[in-house]
Amino acid sequence: MSEQNEIIEDVTIREAIDSIYDLLAELPKKKRLAFFEQISKPKELDFVKELDGIYYVVHSHFDNDKDEDMVEKVRRIVLKKG
Repeated sequence: MSEQNEIIEDVTIREAIDSIYDLLAELPKKKRLAFFEQISKPKELDFVKELDGIYYVVHSHFDNDKDEDMVEKVRRIVLKKG
């Protein structure tokens, strides 16, 4: 991929991310929290990926003794910013 194409892709990605931020900023806090709660539910995070004949094994680890989970952390951050 040429450097020009990479720059265009970077700008396109940044514009898409900015658009998402703008949409989220327009939502009331309650709806933003509901959105993050919906997308933050853990999915199967362990996987094996093969690249150029090399297999990479990814395992996720979570500390069950922590005081807050992902939803609580997002909620805390959103409420703090608002």
